[in-house]
Amino acid sequence: MAISLAAVSLPLGSKGYAQSVTDPLNGPQDAPSDDLLDVSLEDLLTLESTSVAKKRQRVVDSASAVYVITQEDIQRSAASTIPELLRGVPGVEVGRQTNGGYAVTIRGFNSRLANALLVMVDGRSQFVSTLSGVFWDQLMVPIGDIERIEIVRGPGASLWGANSSNGVINIITKHSADTGGVSFDARAGSRFQQGSLSYGGRMSDALNYRVYGTVRHDNGLVDVNGDDVGRRWQGGAAGTRLDWQPDSQNAATVQLDYARGSYDNPLLQVNADLTNPGYSTIRSRDEFESFSVLGRWTQRTSENFDWSLQAQYNDINRCELGNACFDWQLADLDLGFHWRANDVHDVNFGLGARVLLDELEGPYNVRFTDSADTDYWLSGYIQDDISLIPDTLRLTLGTKLEYNNFTGVEVQPTARIFYKPVPEVSLWSSVTRAVRTPSRMERAAQFNFTVELPNSATNPFPLPVYPVLLGDADRGSEHLLAYEAGARFDLGGSWSLDLAGYYNDYRKITVTVPGEAFPLFQDPVPYPLGLGLALDVKGIGRAKTWGGEASLSGRIMPWWKVRLNYSHFDFHVPTDPQSGSPYLMIFPLEGSPRHQVSLSNSVDIGSFFSVDSQLRHVSRLAQGPVPAYTALDLKATYRLPNGAELSLIGNDLLQARHVEFTQPFYPAPMMYVARTISAQLRFRF
Repeated sequence: MAISLAAVSLPLGSKGYAQSVTDPLNGPQDAPSDDLLDVSLEDLLTLESTSVAKKRQRVVDSASAVYVITQEDIQRSAASTIPELLRGVPGVEVGRQTNGGYAVTIRGFNSRLANALLVMVDGRSQFVSTLSGVFWDQLMVPIGDIERIEIVRGPGASLWGANSSNGVINIITKHSADTGGVSFDARAGSRFQQGSLSYGGRMSDALNYRVYGTVRHDNGLVDVNGDDVGRRWQGGAAGTRLDWQPDSQNAATVQLDYARGSYDNPLLQVNADLTNPGYSTIRSRDEFESFSVLGRWTQRTSENFDWSLQAQYNDINRCELGNACFDWQLADLDLGFHWRANDVHDVNFGLGARVLLDELEGPYNVRFTDSADTDYWLSGYIQDDISLIPDTLRLTLGTKLEYNNFTGVEVQPTARIFYKPVPEVSLWSSVTRAVRTPSRMERAAQFNFTVELPNSATNPFPLPVYPVLLGDADRGSEHLLAYEAGARFDLGGSWSLDLAGYYNDYRKITVTVPGEAFPLFQDPVPYPLGLGLALDVKGIGRAKTWGGEASLSGRIMPWWKVRLNYSHFDFHVPTDPQSGSPYLMIFPLEGSPRHQVSLSNSVDIGSFFSVDSQLRHVSRLAQGPVPAYTALDLKATYRLPNGAELSLIGNDLLQARHVEFTQPFYPAPMMYVARTISAQLRFRF
């Protein structure tokens, strides 16, 4: 997968910042004269997104389902991690399964490693293509340093490439010029403690910097009785960001980040004792270490043309599942251009290249056919926003063309139409073809996580049967044809309504097909007694998903803001013509709730006191099964005259504990999220 980050279409500001607004990628900018951008900073953060079109565009004018978690939302949230900030966003599914492990996706196919969701931090892809997913516990950016989070529900493939077929989450941190001085944030509670310290300064009129450090200790999840399932999760991160703007046409950013953590997880491991077939419960000592560096140069050569060059390097070392360890090294280079040709055509185009080296060492039940591998990608994209009727009707056409060394050429086109008949109403629709390229696990896996005991309902034979997942070296890409439509309404009096609906047709989904049985004294599983059953990975599955999302927000009173979000999700998996049963997918759709509802309230009581709450209901998951649950987060904050904030926070207050997610192929017992109470101190000076 090649990720290309084009230049954001903004004039680069002067060295003085008194009359500036903040570009999330390039920093403080002189306020443009264009009426579209002539808004306050608060309105700009609330209304604009750069993730849909690789340029600044108001959310109400985007032909996509977009949701922005603003800086104010982040500051008032009861969340302590980035995945928890995403709870309640329409179309987004969030569940904890293990210590440190979150399952996060958009519109279905949820998994601890959701394989069709692209996550970025300031343009750096966090997608680990070896296993197809994101390790959320490695994203330890201090929440107070986040400017906003942009969530694009639906395919972003025509600009962002493969593996963004279900959506894009773009986490944008603050420009270093906006974080001068010291920022301190400490939070301690019944289940976790965390703290972060950031310091920003100015080396010259053109050069600003920020350094940060953060630590976290978390007791993790509990069992059905409320007892800890492992020793605490503990980790920390540190990093720096430098922003240089030598003149009004050029800007550069350099970022370095390092994170490290360790934790315990209980696992159900297949018992290798031939006299006692079944499972042994072990406590796996898991750990990770990650390092990344990013450099980006942006230049605006004229009022109608700008470009950016970005380079990044990521290195991840991680051990899980009883000493299955992998080393993942990525180098990526992207060149993007934005050209406003005339009043009708506004064009983005670019090129990208990526090289990935990975190596895995595992125990007897976790192996790849080739322990080390190198993959590479080349890509190009072009997208044209065509103004058919100025400020009323716009057509967007674009495509991403990629080549990789394991599936070949991938073409991902899109067509979007936007119509604004009156200033208070916006209508849009789109059709997109997207692909998800197979992970190394799907191409080269030799995994054995389960056993079917002898003389049981699933195994009538007198010997145990050990299913073995076998990857397919010729596995092709998964294809998606997505149809979307939406509407936005300005209801007056600060109230707005955002609606979106979708229909997705997936083809060539990864499924497992029972293959040959073999005696286990042969590779790939070294057991001298029993039968192995090959589960061959094949790209022959199909599925259809559909649903709708709604977000209603406004103010009941000037001091009382509310937001009501709702998501509906449904799916159909056709019957495999060979077996007569539904396709057995590695990432089943049964892991997604049919209904999600969240109600958020923000109440200001005077100038110094506020109360914020979020009430969420998530319907049951057929996978597990996981019962429905309702959760309440509550935060009461007192703002001291010196700028400090004291908060009392309760998370998941309605139940002592509840389960949120479980996954059949991940060999772990059921674990529960516990109620927590914490206190927080924030201070900036």
